[in-house]
Amino acid sequence: MIGAARKSALGTRRAAAGRGFGAGWRVAMAIAGALAALAVLATQAPASFADVALDRVTQGRVRLAEATGTVWSGRGRIVLADVADPGAERRAGAVASVPGVVLPGRFGWTVSPWPLLVGVLDARIEHDSMRQPVLLTGRAGELRATPGSLQLPPVALDRMGSPWNTIRPTGALTLSWENVTLRSGRFDGRASIELQQAASALTPVRPLGAYRIDVVGSGAQAQVRMTTLSGPLRLEGGGTWDARSGLRFTAEASAEEPERARLQPLLGLLGRREGERTIIKIGA
Repeated sequence: MIGAARKSALGTRRAAAGRGFGAGWRVAMAIAGALAALAVLATQAPASFADVALDRVTQGRVRLAEATGTVWSGRGRIVLADVADPGAERRAGAVASVPGVVLPGRFGWTVSPWPLLVGVLDARIEHDSMRQPVLLTGRAGELRATPGSLQLPPVALDRMGSPWNTIRPTGALTLSWENVTLRSGRFDGRASIELQQAASALTPVRPLGAYRIDVVGSGAQAQVRMTTLSGPLRLEGGGTWDARSGLRFTAEASAEEPERARLQPLLGLLGRREGERTIIKIGA
C-alpha cells in the first residue's frame, strides 16, 4: 500500500513537472516569436516612419512625402511646411494634406543601425542634384553635417504661408553649407542661400533679381545677412536667429530705373514705405 502511494505521488510530480516544462516552453517560444517579430519590424520598418521622426525634430516644419524603402535605407520628397498651425498639420496625419512647398527631386538616405545601439548616429543623405553625399554624425542632442550644396530649379514659394502667400514668389535655389553642428538649439557653422531668377506673380517685371542670404552661427544665436547680387529690385538687410525667439530680420527694399514705376505696387505690399524705401520687418 505504501509503495503504491509513493509511486502515485511520484507520477503526479512528474506529470506536474511535465506540464510546467510545457508551459515554460510555450512562454519561451512566445517571447522568442515576439523578439523575432520586433527584429523584423526594426529591420524592415517602412520609410514613412522617418516622417514621424522628422516631424517631431523640426516641430512640423519639415516633412517627408512619397517615402519608399525602409527607415534604414529609403527615398522620398522633402516638404517645407507652412507652420502657421503646426499642431493642426500633425493632427491631419497625411503628409499630402500638409500645406507647404515640395522641393524638386528626391532625397535618399542610408542609416547604419548598429552605431545606434550605443547612441551614435551614422547616416548618409543624397539628392539628385548633389555632387556627393552629405554625412550626418552625432550623439544625443548633437548633429554634425559635412560640407555640401543643393541646387533646385525654380520653386513656387507661395504655399509657405505669410508673407509668401501674398507676394507669391518663385526662384531657383542654391543652398550650400560648410561644417555645421547643431546642439540643443545652438548652431555653429556657415550656410548660404542664393535665389536666382526671382519673380513675383504681382508684377510683370522679370526677373526681379538675384539675392543671397548668409547665415553665420557661433553658439546660441546666428547672424543673418541678405544682399542683392543683381536686378532692379534691391533688397538689403540683416538680423538674428535663435531657437527661442526665431528669426528677427529687418531689410530695406528699393527699385532702380528703368523699372522703378512698375515696381511701386509690389514695394507697397512688401512693407512700410519711407520715401523711396520700403522697410520690411520679420519677427521684430
